Amino acid sequence: MASQEIHKETGVRIEDANNPPRLKAPQVEATEDAEPVPLSWRTWLVVFVAGFFAIFTQIFTSTAAPSVIAFIVQDLGHPGLSGWVIQAPLLMQAVLNPIIGRLSDVLDRKMLVTIPPLLAFAGSVISARANDINMLIAGSVLLGVTLATIGVVQSIPAEVLPLKYRAISNGISFLGGAIGAAIAALAAGAFSREPGGWRNMFWLQAALHVVSPISLFVCYWPPKNREYPIMKLNDAIRACDPIGSILYVGGATLLLMALNWSSGTYAWSDPHVAAPFGIGLGFLMLFGIYEWKGRSDGLCAHVFFQSGRNFSLSVFAMTVEGWMFYSAVNTITVQMPFYLEWQTDSLLIFVRQLSYVFPTILTSTFVIWYSTKFKDIKIPLVVCFCLFLVVTCTYAATKPDWGNVQLGLNVLAGIGQAGPLTLLLVATQFSAPHAYLSTATGLAFSARAVGGAFGSAVLYAIINGHVSSQYNETVRKAALNAGLSPDGIPVLLGVLMEGNGPPTKQLLTAVLSKALPGIQSPVIEAAQKAAHQVYARAYQLAWASIIPFVVIAIVCCGLLTDVREMMTEKVEAPVEKVPSKLEE
Repeated sequence: MASQEIHKETGVRIEDANNPPRLKAPQVEATEDAEPVPLSWRTWLVVFVAGFFAIFTQIFTSTAAPSVIAFIVQDLGHPGLSGWVIQAPLLMQAVLNPIIGRLSDVLDRKMLVTIPPLLAFAGSVISARANDINMLIAGSVLLGVTLATIGVVQSIPAEVLPLKYRAISNGISFLGGAIGAAIAALAAGAFSREPGGWRNMFWLQAALHVVSPISLFVCYWPPKNREYPIMKLNDAIRACDPIGSILYVGGATLLLMALNWSSGTYAWSDPHVAAPFGIGLGFLMLFGIYEWKGRSDGLCAHVFFQSGRNFSLSVFAMTVEGWMFYSAVNTITVQMPFYLEWQTDSLLIFVRQLSYVFPTILTSTFVIWYSTKFKDIKIPLVVCFCLFLVVTCTYAATKPDWGNVQLGLNVLAGIGQAGPLTLLLVATQFSAPHAYLSTATGLAFSARAVGGAFGSAVLYAIINGHVSSQYNETVRKAALNAGLSPDGIPVLLGVLMEGNGPPTKQLLTAVLSKALPGIQSPVIEAAQKAAHQVYARAYQLAWASIIPFVVIAIVCCGLLTDVREMMTEKVEAPVEKVPSKLEE
């Protein structure tokens, strides 16, 4: 028999390394000791600091640089490597999220939400002082370590509030992220109006990554870990699933590196892509087999699936949401006004994005209210994904003169994005017992980051592939037909730089007048019109590639099972001074 003893302080039985704590189904946990806990300023302060401000800081970080990547490339060059500025933090988030979540479930949440932001501070300073794209990528890697704690940070408000407020806890986090993204976009746009001004954005990030851990350290004092009391080092290591973690980290890292390299640096047939892609898939297959047959209580615990189909469906839908947000909403919708010349001023581009942000914030408050009052997450999810399906189908018909149309599409996209990140996590978290809350949340965010990395790689490959194969030839024909001599074509194409040259007609005319004296205005207009058509077609293809996945996400949300019986008064980790009965 396994050796057992009673922990003196908590009265909880400590089992040896071969016998993890006995877990109850989430449906059972939700109704046990489901007595009301009076909520004071202590609880709501923790919810604000962890659920709002920490998420605000993280989403500010993940949004700012991708939003102005086109302007950063103009200063630092190397557009083929620019995707790594976006992908490096996503890679770190995808790889480390479930591991850090498991560590926080087993060991200590507070340590894991206060130390990583210091690495992000260092990453922000490095990025602000970057003199080439490689240095900027290195800073992005450090930023990604903090982004990998989002599963832990978002678990904190979920466990300090009653289960019936699970939509509120995740909704507050979503609002923090949405406001953070809006402020990041506006700040980045304002800073980027001047050459090199984007560096100030990273200095602002550095300040946020100092304030965030200090506020968490001062305000968040979690209760003792009742599921995993003090353990021997070997037992703690085994509880964190070292074998599964190594397989997952290795597989996810190699796979995402291959996807990043495939989006512009190397061809799919190149060993830089083919080798890590194949090896990464192999590691992930071994991870799946090990989690299935090797142990039942690892990163992908069997208890997630024993409570129904919600975990699988919600995590897959999170993957699709990440695909849509990171690749399309956060990047392409910002690039489109620039490359199609709907707006070239960096600040005004992000002012346009407010047509997305405000509907998202307003709609999310309604979604939070509806889901809490009626204890329903399925209907809002299906409606929101259907609206986004309309957006993707419309964008798949993008025209070069759709500058005003995009504003309307931004409104619909904002409404459509308000539900998924708020309510899908509710389904995921209700699929896990409290002992695995951060692990499950981390897996969901990891899936979202993987979806974002896949989506960015695919959309970058589609857009860059189409532009590189069609841009020069299309512009050349248009310029020749407008009257430009063949001798002037190389100069024209060199100035245009496949859309990365002078962003406005006035600047382009000024540069070409010096490079090609005597060039006529009709030639410039014809070249620009042809360039816009090439980019419009590239964006059509990119948006069209998203449509099938949105349809699948709608089906997944429609198949979610009801969670209303789990939305009880129970508080899983109260920070209030509760009666002793709730602590036993």
